[in-house]
Amino acid sequence: MTYKDTLETERLILRPLVIEDFDAVHSWASNPANTRYMSWGPNDAKQTQDFINSAKCGKDFAVVPKDLGKVVGSCGIYPDVDNDTAEIGWILHMDYWKRGYGTELGGELIRYGFEDLKLRRINAFCAADNYGSYRIMERNSMRREALHLKSFWGRVDKEWIDRAIYAILAEEYFQKRG
Repeated sequence: MTYKDTLETERLILRPLVIEDFDAVHSWASNPANTRYMSWGPNDAKQTQDFINSAKCGKDFAVVPKDLGKVVGSCGIYPDVDNDTAEIGWILHMDYWKRGYGTELGGELIRYGFEDLKLRRINAFCAADNYGSYRIMERNSMRREALHLKSFWGRVDKEWIDRAIYAILAEEYFQKRG
């Protein structure tokens, strides 16, 4: 697989995360309201720095709206090369929710996975009651395949959270593209 370090959509640049992004990343990664549906966080400074330092080029991306020129989130695609599949995921600072960025970056990760990486299947998951995240998946033609009850610990609400599992196959993606 040949990975690209930068992806671009009509409104977004998805580029490598760098340590200079620390303040932006930490602003959402340390915020309990922003990490409520995540299996990690809220982060302390070291955890955020470790995340940025461990980011993989071509797999982890900073989300930068072209009109703002600043990092408002991160996203990634995590291939399982033995099975020609990948998992995708994202987080946006809550100040930038409901602007269509999630749908746009989700669509680009799916396009990148199928058209560039030649994957066969792409998966994503979210807390079952995370309406914003599962709507991003549905808007990108992913279908809900399963509901895993009490499958991960919510560190903010300190309770077990149900997880919704979504996926799309390459043939479905290409069929919808015409």
